[in-house]
Amino acid sequence: MPRREFDPLQQAGLNAGNAIPRTEGEFDVTEFYTEVNVPLLADMFMADQLNLRGAVRASDYSTVGSTTSWNVALDWAPIPELRFRAIRAQSVRAPNVDELYSPPSQTFPTGLTDPCVGITNASTGAVAEACRAAPGVQANIDANGSFTQNQSDVQGISGYNRGNPNLDVEKGKSWTLGFTYSPEGFLSDFDFNVDYFDIEIEDAIVSTPRQFILDQCYGGGDASLCDFITRRPTAQGANSAGSLEYIDSGVTNSGGFATEGIDFVITYGKNLEDFDLAGRFNARLSYTRLLDGYSIPLPGSDKDVFAGEVGAAEDKFFLTMGYEIGDFSISWNTTFIGHSYLDDQFLSGYDLAPESVGVGAVTYHDINLSYKPSDSYELYVGLQNAFDKEPAPIITGLPGNSTGTETDASVYDPIGRRMYAGVRMKF
Repeated sequence: MPRREFDPLQQAGLNAGNAIPRTEGEFDVTEFYTEVNVPLLADMFMADQLNLRGAVRASDYSTVGSTTSWNVALDWAPIPELRFRAIRAQSVRAPNVDELYSPPSQTFPTGLTDPCVGITNASTGAVAEACRAAPGVQANIDANGSFTQNQSDVQGISGYNRGNPNLDVEKGKSWTLGFTYSPEGFLSDFDFNVDYFDIEIEDAIVSTPRQFILDQCYGGGDASLCDFITRRPTAQGANSAGSLEYIDSGVTNSGGFATEGIDFVITYGKNLEDFDLAGRFNARLSYTRLLDGYSIPLPGSDKDVFAGEVGAAEDKFFLTMGYEIGDFSISWNTTFIGHSYLDDQFLSGYDLAPESVGVGAVTYHDINLSYKPSDSYELYVGLQNAFDKEPAPIITGLPGNSTGTETDASVYDPIGRRMYAGVRMKF
């Protein structure tokens, strides 16, 4: 049975972090897969090759039942050096053990804006009426003239995340259009690849965003989401009456995602004997331009555009250069993450325009050397973040902040320059 279990201190929340309870569960799956490649034309004018490809995978899960994924592709090479492709695909993803069976796990969300802040007894509208319906909020207004929160209120919000055993599969549809060009002559050491992608996911498994829960509960038209919110009915310690105490969230098949962009890849390989030198040089440059990207928290809700925000920069590239001679090799890897902006919904809570606050571009360099005298073992040493690049600053309280790092640790390197060494062996 798959299980995720932490030590007792971590499970109790006594290890300088949130309590993370034990998760366990299981499911069975049976799958059948087939694919076909049908040559349509070959060795003809403007049709060096024309192939039709297809594949189907049928699965049966003990949790979500039967699913089907498939793809159909047309592959056309008018000349040997140039190949075009068009792929239409349907993909599915069944929920994993964590998404199905995770017990309530406490978290302390940041970057939330309470819609009730500033509401007075004279305020009108759906938001004001919903806020004053909470006894603690009304008591706060009566005491202060308007709903007011202090720093402890902002930092004292907690909540629980939980799994959902009734989840269904995610379903995605995608288009991929692209070409590969492998020229002859003086550019024969290059390969060029360009692909346009357009992906849409329905019934996505998502945790309903807490800001969305707040906005819908207070004047957004979905009062049922108020069940996830607990406010303090009276002042408690340093926390004010009516301040947010808990906002819970669970996973559902209620989301949607879409992303659109273009991938460019250039590869180069050259034996240096042509220049009266020893060894071989290789390089690969990949660049992704994100054209669009958005999520839909719940069916019928407005799109939340994330393209260009932290974690989804519009421009990214990765360059690797390597040199091999005998048993030795060295590689230099460069990663570029373009400038990014804070979440637009967070900014709107402070009456700031989208893309008005963000972080600059970041570039990282990594170096690796290896020595492989035989197929049985290899020695290697490396340097990550060689120039000790500081991460993009995303301080506590801003969306994307990873606790204790003052940045988004899933995107940027919070550690700095570091070395590693090791050995790989085959027996």
